[in-house]
Amino acid sequence: MIVFLQNAIGFLIQFLPCVFIIFLPFSQEAYRFSRKKIFVFMTIISVLFAAVFSAVLCLRDMEKYPLHINISNSFMLAAILFMLAAYILLVKETVLKKLLVFFIAMFYGVTVYILVNVMYMIIFPNQTDTTIFPYTDRFLILYSAVTALLLPMLLLIVIRPLKEYIELIEPHNMRREFFIATFSTLLYFAITIYCLTSAGNYGVFHFFLIPMIFLTIDQILIYWLIFRESVRRKLDGERLRTIEIRQMQYEKIVNDMENTRRMRHDMRHHYNSLSDMLNRGKLDEMKDYLSKLIDTTVKRDNEVYCESLTVNGLLQYYIGMARDYNITCEVNAECKELKIEPADLTVLFGNTMENAINSCRKYTGKRHMVIRVGTVQGSLAIEISNSCKEVSLDKRYRSEKGFLPAEAFISGREGGGYGLQSIAHTARKYGGSAMFKFDAEKELFTVRIRLNMHTNEEMTQQ
Repeated sequence: MIVFLQNAIGFLIQFLPCVFIIFLPFSQEAYRFSRKKIFVFMTIISVLFAAVFSAVLCLRDMEKYPLHINISNSFMLAAILFMLAAYILLVKETVLKKLLVFFIAMFYGVTVYILVNVMYMIIFPNQTDTTIFPYTDRFLILYSAVTALLLPMLLLIVIRPLKEYIELIEPHNMRREFFIATFSTLLYFAITIYCLTSAGNYGVFHFFLIPMIFLTIDQILIYWLIFRESVRRKLDGERLRTIEIRQMQYEKIVNDMENTRRMRHDMRHHYNSLSDMLNRGKLDEMKDYLSKLIDTTVKRDNEVYCESLTVNGLLQYYIGMARDYNITCEVNAECKELKIEPADLTVLFGNTMENAINSCRKYTGKRHMVIRVGTVQGSLAIEISNSCKEVSLDKRYRSEKGFLPAEAFISGREGGGYGLQSIAHTARKYGGSAMFKFDAEKELFTVRIRLNMHTNEEMTQQ
């Protein structure tokens, strides 16, 4: 029983961190199921693998089949392949992003293995364990020590910033860099596998140890350069988006000024009509005219949706516009004053509502919109659904279901356009996210936005 537990624990210490590493960098929106369920499921599967692995080692006739290293490598390979299959099925992201995170997890596993063997050679020179089991007392202690040292460093230095990078990296704009990284990584793993299969002779492993260390350092540099390049491109893209967002804000101001001029013209017309009715003594006709005018203007403008003056004003404006096009609107807004710039709220609601209205105007059936705004666990949550006949998806996302990022939708069609990029950019500015979904069966397009309700200074301090 002691040997069984020892080998099972050793397997878990070596394998389970890799499982967590490949799932941690992605946001909840990228999972097909809840994060908690996925981690519980993968943990249970890892424990089962470890139990079967240890049981096979303990029950096998070692005198007849003494090559325990082959058993260890075979089970580790089977566990990795299962982890990869589950990873591909459970995470809704582009292939290149998933490959990037998977390679980082594998680098961690290989680095732990190399460090353990280096430490073993230093602490126990000219000695090898003759036991038939792979996780001896010495190796189990070394694996525990290296994992306790390396895993927190990886989570702090790599995984935390990787969460941000994984949302910002656009693989289709970095195909050459990803090709180089993928090719070099596969070559690195091929050399590593060859070394592992030859490790029965420790002299062979000694021979390859120094090249493997240099190759590991080389791979770390390659991925560091990819991250640095992604940050540079991200900053350049954000500068361009900021310029275009400001241009959009300027155009909205111009449009608002034009609408104000139009309203003044309409009001002059109304005043003249009322004055004419009064001069002619048509009081009943004047009352009817005023009643209709109040129904179409004053009541609409005085409708209160929430306590936030900015959000309430934007909802009044765009819901009024939607009703002008005979679009039925269902509104549920519950939020107080927000620590979010009014200009940014204008970009979010302006782009989202205008896209929804334009999509409904092209819809031949019953036009409707559902707007939900509220605060959830310290975040502002916005969900807007509207009638939509079709959208145009990028070919990389056509097989994906559920909520997708802005780049999945091609501009020039319903629900598409640069406006989605502006929404996503503004959401990221507040440490949030924006995801989009088209339901072909229900003919419904949904925008889901989440923003942290903090000022930029508070977010920087955090």
